[in-house]
Amino acid sequence: MPKHRISVLLLSISLVLSLCLLTPKLRAQDALTTVDVPNAGETDCNDINRRGIVVGFYVDSFGVDHGFSLASGRFRTIDFPAAHNTLAYGINDSNAIVGWYIDRSSVTHGFLISNGQFARIDPPGSVLTNAWGINNAGTIVGTYISSSDNLYHGFILQNGTYTTVDVPNGSTLTQLTGINNQGTKVGIYFDSAGVQHGFILVGKNFTAVNYPGAGVSAVDRMNDGQEIVGLYGASSSGPFSGYTRISGTFSTVTYPGSPETRVRGLNNAGVIVGRYSDSSGLIHGYMGTP
Repeated sequence: MPKHRISVLLLSISLVLSLCLLTPKLRAQDALTTVDVPNAGETDCNDINRRGIVVGFYVDSFGVDHGFSLASGRFRTIDFPAAHNTLAYGINDSNAIVGWYIDRSSVTHGFLISNGQFARIDPPGSVLTNAWGINNAGTIVGTYISSSDNLYHGFILQNGTYTTVDVPNGSTLTQLTGINNQGTKVGIYFDSAGVQHGFILVGKNFTAVNYPGAGVSAVDRMNDGQEIVGLYGASSSGPFSGYTRISGTFSTVTYPGSPETRVRGLNNAGVIVGRYSDSSGLIHGYMGTP
């Protein structure tokens, strides 16, 4: 098990109530543009840094996942050495990239690419690892399944030390999906009834985030301006809509004509990235300023 363990105990009830009472605002997404890796069957955009470099993954004609980065209109494929599938999920302003890969034994590991070098990320005692995000200090966040209880736990990897993060009060799943440069973390948890919520974690202080009126919610990223993005839906089976929360106001993000849209990342300039389904069910990436 990890060397250190955090029990996140403090819940700001007043802030939770104020979040739930906010009225969402709908906006037209005229500035969103499609991002498709050439000849891919699916493209997902997951994060974007200050330079506008996008990372994500695509599915090739054989059904294999490959990570990618997109810079100045050029795609670069990312494949962890000897992996069967590779998915990129986070990038910082130094272009360090994190994500996860599936090895030839069908085991999922986290990874870091920094200065062209690949490194595996596996918290002690893990049987599955997803690395979701990395900030400019190099702190990495994600989730893992522990061999001791077969549950999802969040983790922080800082200066070579893993710290486990579990939402308190009977949560059955905790995922850390993002971290900004102030060290604020965001993520997803399932409560004791199995309902999915988003959350923000500042130090040891935990605050639930629920899109007003939604059955399930998720927070995927927070930038340095405390703006957050994520998704929500009536149930965990979807369909989902993306959202932004800026200055405390929720706004739905729907790619024009799409039956389902997800917002996965944003940078400090407010540029968002994500994925949407078209009327035929094909999945495309997108980026832009809503």
